[in-house]
Amino acid sequence: MRGILLALACATAAVPAVADARAPITLQEAVSYALTHDATVAAKYAAVTAQAHAVAVQEGQTFPTVNGTLQSILQKQSNYGGVYQLIGATPQSNFSQNTASVGTSYMLNAAGLGLIQLAAANATLASTREDLARSEDLVASNVTDAFFNVAQKDALVALDRSDLSYQNALVSAARLKEQAGAVAGVDVLRARVAQAKSASPLVGARADADNAREALAHSVGVPLSTRFATPSIIPEPALPNGTIDTLASIAMAQRPDVVSARKALLSARETRRGWLREFFPSLQISASFGNQYSPTETVALQQQLDAQIAQQNQLRSVLHLPPLPFPVVSHGSPGFWQIGLTSTFTLPIVDYGQRRTERVNDEAQVASAEAALAATISQAEVDVREQYRAAQTAQAQLAYAKQEAELGAESARIAQLQYRSGVIALADVFQAQQTSVQAQTDLIDARVSYVDALVALRVAIGTYGPRSAVADL
Repeated sequence: MRGILLALACATAAVPAVADARAPITLQEAVSYALTHDATVAAKYAAVTAQAHAVAVQEGQTFPTVNGTLQSILQKQSNYGGVYQLIGATPQSNFSQNTASVGTSYMLNAAGLGLIQLAAANATLASTREDLARSEDLVASNVTDAFFNVAQKDALVALDRSDLSYQNALVSAARLKEQAGAVAGVDVLRARVAQAKSASPLVGARADADNAREALAHSVGVPLSTRFATPSIIPEPALPNGTIDTLASIAMAQRPDVVSARKALLSARETRRGWLREFFPSLQISASFGNQYSPTETVALQQQLDAQIAQQNQLRSVLHLPPLPFPVVSHGSPGFWQIGLTSTFTLPIVDYGQRRTERVNDEAQVASAEAALAATISQAEVDVREQYRAAQTAQAQLAYAKQEAELGAESARIAQLQYRSGVIALADVFQAQQTSVQAQTDLIDARVSYVDALVALRVAIGTYGPRSAVADL
């Protein structure tokens, strides 16, 4: 029993070690996992696949289809007349027939009704794809924000730890100066106050980092104990190549919302063209070719010929004539082909205003689709321009934040040396360190702001997917 309990205790203790041994998850892996396991994205993807099938079905109804057919018939019967008794015919007791053919069938509806329905199906497919892209972008954006929030919190922890080390060095320097009689004991007290004041934010920063990490795990859909490969220094990818006008023109052709609006306008215009469908006939076209062979008929014909030749040979034997050879019925057939065309023309006579109201509705739908497309294009261009300027601004602010952080750190380092040499007072050192810490905090915020702005710009352009938008981060 003791051995069993010891083994269970060892196994329980080994579980966290195995979990911790797993490789940390990168941003790209976190986004990919979240997209794969998000319920909303899965539902949107299912809607896209269903509509894509509907489009394929409509294409099969709108355009000619080609089908191959293989058919084998085998019938056996005895004393059964069936429908053939009406004409006094007796069907064969055994019948077999094999058919192989390739055929096509095409229904050309009045005024291209199939094309109208296909345009509507494509418009719906574009709309479902837009919904899917919007959901994927939202999930990727949330995971990216949460990921770099963890990186930001970790950087603040490192900054607070560095600040505490700086304050510890000041306490040591104040004590040495007090022992040498260079300063009063109050400097030591002030340094210890600053030391305690720096230790308190470090505790809060560590808790914030843990909370941010668990929030990230929750947004991804993995266990809260999952580790993430957050960078110690937040990356700074370059802005997309091209001018703002070039990027805006790319968005006009790539963004899912613009594509969906164009498809909706095309569907509305096709519907308006279908208003004249009563003035065009509907055509049903069919054609096929192949081969049809019945072994039953071949055997019956062979038996009939054999009986005739046998009867003639009996007569020829009486006349002492040489017998005739038994002919062999050729197997197979030369093949067949068929083509058919059915034309139907229908003209409404009394429709109680249906045609007139349909025309008015079609015009209104086209006008609405045109207005929606214009608004979507304008909004897409505004998004690209705003996000591009935001990314440029964040990049410029990041450059200034780097200068501020470098100068602040150097100023704090020199201030500490000056205090040890007795050149400046302790209060000046505190001020220099506070300025440096604030500058370092601003730099961390500027890095995160630039990454967020860059990802938003990539999404606004439309050429980046939810995974490729964060591929280099």
